[in-house]
Amino acid sequence: MNIRQAKPTEATNVAPLVYAAIHDIAYTLTGTTEKEQVLERLAMWISRPANRLSYENIWVADVDHTIAGIIIAYPGEAAAALDEPIQRWLLQAGQIGQLDVETEGNVLYIDSVAVDTRFGGRGIGTNLIRHVIGHARASGIPVVTLNVDQSNPAAARLYERLGFQKEKEIDISGARFDYMALEV
Repeated sequence: MNIRQAKPTEATNVAPLVYAAIHDIAYTLTGTTEKEQVLERLAMWISRPANRLSYENIWVADVDHTIAGIIIAYPGEAAAALDEPIQRWLLQAGQIGQLDVETEGNVLYIDSVAVDTRFGGRGIGTNLIRHVIGHARASGIPVVTLNVDQSNPAAARLYERLGFQKEKEIDISGARFDYMALEV
């Protein structure tokens, strides 16, 4: 397995994993609930620079030239700026509302993690998270944060095993999440 930065040309391969990771949040970010359109719009954002879903913020786990998993992470201080192009596009498309604030401050925020079901149970998600923790450490960012859906206790247990601790609860796209942090 090789963990590497995603490429803009991989957007259509990455989009289904992003969709699997963020579920209802994908509807908010794309302005539609039609799966084909959701995937097309996610791929559009993934292929573009300077937004939260950009290939610039995605690492992929490559197993035998197949994308087996993805992780999206970016500095909390950049979160509002990274959401701005998506918010502007949604407003131009006639969507009303504001994107929820998921993180802020001097942290590296893990936005999403997903592993292709064909590659489950191989530690790919754990390795992606550890890679991002190492990236934070190397970048001098003191804390890694994430939000875990309260309806996903298995993910919460994984994050706790990796040392993350719940700091607070927040709402994102109508669902309840635990905001967790790990000092690096």
